[in-house]
Amino acid sequence: MINNSNITNEEFFPLSLHVVVFSIVFMGIDIVFSLLTNILLMLTIINAPSLRTPPNNHLLNIGLNNVILSLCMIFSLVSVGTRRDDLGYVHSFTGFQLFIVSNCSLQYLCAFASICIYRKMTIKRPSLCLRMRKRMVTRSILVSWVTSVLLSVIFCLSFMQNDERACDTLSPFQREFRSCDSRSSLTSEQSVVLVMYLGSYLSGLIIIFSSYYSICKSLNLTGSFGKSRVTPWNRNSSLSSDLGTEVNDHQTHQTNNDGEFVKPYTISSGNCEDIIVHYQRSEHALTFEDIFALENPILAAKLKQNVFEKRPLKPTLSNTSTQSTKSKTCTFTDISPDANLQRIQNIKNASALRNQFLRRDRVSLSSATKNSFIMFVAYLICSLPLLVLGIPGVLDFLSTDARILTLLVCRLLFYINACFYPLWYLLFSKRVRQCLLRLIENILIKLQVRR
Repeated sequence: MINNSNITNEEFFPLSLHVVVFSIVFMGIDIVFSLLTNILLMLTIINAPSLRTPPNNHLLNIGLNNVILSLCMIFSLVSVGTRRDDLGYVHSFTGFQLFIVSNCSLQYLCAFASICIYRKMTIKRPSLCLRMRKRMVTRSILVSWVTSVLLSVIFCLSFMQNDERACDTLSPFQREFRSCDSRSSLTSEQSVVLVMYLGSYLSGLIIIFSSYYSICKSLNLTGSFGKSRVTPWNRNSSLSSDLGTEVNDHQTHQTNNDGEFVKPYTISSGNCEDIIVHYQRSEHALTFEDIFALENPILAAKLKQNVFEKRPLKPTLSNTSTQSTKSKTCTFTDISPDANLQRIQNIKNASALRNQFLRRDRVSLSSATKNSFIMFVAYLICSLPLLVLGIPGVLDFLSTDARILTLLVCRLLFYINACFYPLWYLLFSKRVRQCLLRLIENILIKLQVRR
């Protein structure tokens, strides 16, 4: 808290000592972890060929943004640990911190929006070549940086003029504040800048949530399978099929998941009871199309779009078809049992390999979507409080010391963004961990520490 006992005849009053010590310790630990983890993650992505993909360029962009945010923490560490007379108090010092914080916050939002748009476009158009994907990622990163820098400069120039006043400041990392009685009203320029800033946030959130809904719908995560379907009644194998309708009711009863006995549904041919069909409801029955959609949603959606298109006739190599053509190879066909077994084995191997590729693509796409969504949720938790407190009039009901302390806690919470994202990938991504261990091993071999 702020020491109010010093406000007697002095124009400035200092921040309390325990708040200064806590801020210095917290930011010092955060700076070390942020720089270490971000540098490791960026070096791992750059040196691993399997990680040099267009989507991981967004991760490199986030890593660079984290390094810049670590630089802002260094400036905050210096400003909160140095008195005004020792620093000479440059007015642009706190303004530079405000610029970096606003730029990093917008850059995070633009990066997540770019990731969502990229995933959405690649799911709808899986045939995009690598050159088009790289161009899409490069343009989105360039546009995000231009947008965030321009808005941050305008915001900083509009709101940094009263950074010394305790009731108007947005930079709580100052050793001393100028006392003030009431908050100054916003000018028309500041109102326009604030509307532009909040409008960009709202637009980014709408793009992200709509893109995630579209991605989950394409991955069949929001739909349901096997609803209102029936399957044949599971008859007891010990009963003979000749018993027909003479089977007792207790023999035809089956148990559900709760252990209760249920009767089967029946269909008969009117008054004639010669044909009676027993069936049961199945809420989880999957057809071949459902299983294929679960394994490879991109190809399933593409095949569903082309289901009504006529397929052109292709010439075959059969001797009975009118569209057959002469084979360039020998017309002799081995019909021995060994040859049949070999052909069947080749078909099985090709099917298993195809299923492995489909399963790998499915797992990779789902994992990437899950990681980006977790990072976005962490961004909302760490950044939204600071964004809300930056709106004029939100903290007017608080006293001066409570307002400064609230801003300081929310700024420290925002600084957690710098170390959370690389730690998540380094700890919970198996692919990144393997590439990191391989990189460390190569470094040790070059240093002749390990053979």
